[in-house]
Amino acid sequence: MSSASDRRKSSGGGDEGGGANWMDTYGDLVTLLLTFFVLLFSFSTIDAAKWQALVGSFTGIYAIGIDPISPTVAVENPIPQFGMPLSEDDNAGAQSQEDTSSANAADAGNVQHNLAQIVSIMSGYIDEGEISADLMVFEDEFLVKLVFNDRVFFDTAEATVLPEAYPVLDTVIDMMLELGDLYSMMRVEGHTDSRSINTVRYPSNWDLSADRAVKVVSYIRQDGRLDKSRIVANGYGEEHPIAPNDTPENMALNRRVEFVVEARGRSGNGGYIG
Repeated sequence: MSSASDRRKSSGGGDEGGGANWMDTYGDLVTLLLTFFVLLFSFSTIDAAKWQALVGSFTGIYAIGIDPISPTVAVENPIPQFGMPLSEDDNAGAQSQEDTSSANAADAGNVQHNLAQIVSIMSGYIDEGEISADLMVFEDEFLVKLVFNDRVFFDTAEATVLPEAYPVLDTVIDMMLELGDLYSMMRVEGHTDSRSINTVRYPSNWDLSADRAVKVVSYIRQDGRLDKSRIVANGYGEEHPIAPNDTPENMALNRRVEFVVEARGRSGNGGYIG
């Protein structure tokens, strides 16, 4: 039969075994806490330059770097682009775009200069009385229009050029020869008023206006002194009036023949820069 002292020893031995298990758990917890604080310390001492480079490799352009000493201050730092440098083709493309922009700017300046000279020469012919016409200048479109009343060239509802109009057309040809390379294209445009026409030869105003423009261009081409590739004929009928068709005087303004001259650019193109 066991004594009381034996029972106390058995009880004490059980207590010793329980204490050893608790120490194992405590040791594991301390190790985990130590690892955690080491990890935090490593974050606090990270190389700022390496961190920015790492972020830059993902963003490509900029990163927001936080100074570990003063975490409330954010500084925007440019990050170098990671990757291959520009190839020769890429550099050539960028240079080509710059050259194109410079060329367009120079071209616009040349067109404006040519337009001013065209206006000066045409105004001289009008002021000296060699031709009787109205001059219209469209600087935004680099165009000059020389506007004649249709009675200068044609009888009513007809498209045969009158003999007395030949000297006028000869003067226009002389003027265009003086312009030389200042212009890239001359369009001869026929216009009518809104009164309807329906004849065997001309079933509509458009037919009449187109035939009038063609007859004027035919005379100029037959003269042979101007570059034929820079002369075209257009008919518009009553579609582009310059006055309301409500009075005989306004209708007379709309019946007209226009010589539309486009100023030439630096490289030989027309006035429209693109």
